[in-house]
Amino acid sequence: MSTFTETPAERIAGDLALAIHQRLIRPGERLPSQSKLMASYGVANNTASAALGKLAAAGLIRTVPGSGTFATRPNPFDPNPVLDVLAAASLCRTLAASSFGSDSSPVLEIGDGEDVDTSGDREGPLTRLIDVSALAGIDRHVLRWMSEALLSAARRLVADGPCEGDAHVIATARAILRDGGRRPEDQPPIAVHGGPRLADEDVVLRIWPERGEPRDPDGPPF
Repeated sequence: MSTFTETPAERIAGDLALAIHQRLIRPGERLPSQSKLMASYGVANNTASAALGKLAAAGLIRTVPGSGTFATRPNPFDPNPVLDVLAAASLCRTLAASSFGSDSSPVLEIGDGEDVDTSGDREGPLTRLIDVSALAGIDRHVLRWMSEALLSAARRLVADGPCEGDAHVIATARAILRDGGRRPEDQPPIAVHGGPRLADEDVVLRIWPERGEPRDPDGPPF
C-alpha cells in the first residue's frame, strides 16, 4: 500500500495528533514545548513551529500566551475530521484483532467517560457500543489495510487540511463510527466507479469517436 510521504513538520504534527487521539495527551493537557520537540526530533525551531501550526489549523490544539499550548476538548457540535478518521482506523484495527462467538453479534465499544461521541450525533460525553456485523465479515487482512489507509489519511488531513477528494474518506469514517459501516436504508447507491458518471467519461470515444458505441453503464467500470 502506498503511504503518505511526510515532511518533518508533518511527521511531528501527525505524531501529536495520534497521541491526542490515543489520549496520551488528554484534552486540556499541555503539549511538549517547541524546544522539547526540537530536541526529540532533531529539527529547527521553524519546523517545530510549523508542526504546531498544522495542529492548530486542524482544531486539535490552542495556544494560551504565557502558559503554553494545550490539546483542545472536542466540540460536541463540531465533529473533527482528523479525530473521526483516527477513531475509525482504531476501530478497524481492533476488529481485525478480535474474535466473536458464532452465536453473538459482533459489538465493539468506542469513546469513554470523558470523551464525546464521534458519530456526528453528539450530545455529550459517553461510551457507545457499535454493532460491527457489517464489517466483521471482511477478511482480517482487508480490515488491517483499511486501518492503515485511514491512519495515513488522518495524518494527511493534519498535514494539508481536508480537500474535496477527502469527502469520501471522512464520510466512510463517520459511517463506520455511526453504525458499523452499514449503509443507511435511505442512502441511494452511487456509480460503481465511485462517483457521479461524467458525460464525457468514455474517454476513448472522445479521443477516437469512430471507435464505437459508449460502453454499457452497467458493465465493468474501467
